[in-house]
Amino acid sequence: MNLQLMFDIAKLALSIADTHLEGKDHDASVEARLVQIIQTGVRAYQQHTGEPLDPALINVEEPL
Repeated sequence: MNLQLMFDIAKLALSIADTHLEGKDHDASVEARLVQIIQTGVRAYQQHTGEPLDPALINVEEPL
């Protein structure tokens, strides 16, 4: 995975944590950042494999 993409994901995750810790849980801004994290992950997958992400590879985990 591209190192810059990893830093981008970490920065977005920290931004969500900061928003939560400040008590400013704005659903829209958190949702937008989560979408950005997913998009960055897809981009990293595509760069790593050279192929588009196959949605069939994404499965729901069994509850604990």
